[in-house]
Amino acid sequence: MEIMNIKENDSIYKKQKNIRPKIEDVIYNVLNEEAIMNVLDFVLFLKSIKLNPQWSAANSWKIHYLKNSVCYIRLHGSADYNSLEPGMWHIQPCIGDYEETLPNEMKEIIWSNIKKCPICGNCRLKLNSIFGKKIENSCEGSVVFKNPNVKTIECVKKLIEMRKDAIQNGKVKKHIYIPIKNRK
Repeated sequence: MEIMNIKENDSIYKKQKNIRPKIEDVIYNVLNEEAIMNVLDFVLFLKSIKLNPQWSAANSWKIHYLKNSVCYIRLHGSADYNSLEPGMWHIQPCIGDYEETLPNEMKEIIWSNIKKCPICGNCRLKLNSIFGKKIENSCEGSVVFKNPNVKTIECVKKLIEMRKDAIQNGKVKKHIYIPIKNRK
């Protein structure tokens, strides 16, 4: 089964590589109606603040601003390590040590979507805490919102606005990606 998934992802990548599709052109073949509406709402929000999803890999789009990563949107059919079953999608915002306070309800949404990684902090910018909560092995990519609903997407929008502001104000720390073979 694992080999089949790799071949399936490779096939999607080969089909998409040259055309670099917009996310709006792919979601109808991958997601259900509710998820489609949520993705469209989120992409419309991104475009309203002058952020445009760019195809980066099989069923995966990267959003960047002034050469800094803002977030990723991925659908089923992206790399296997994203663990997206048929019909699933996720948003992975790049977060930082933000000083801005958030309502407790938003913090709870964020904390409940923390992805645990035993080597986290070794390939991206390491974080000691996420919105005031100490989290072991966390990095700027530790929060992943799988199949976010409308309420969760509102929280993600706030994170995106915070990231964009941090980039504009020069508060995003630069880092160098560390290849897997060089990680501790």
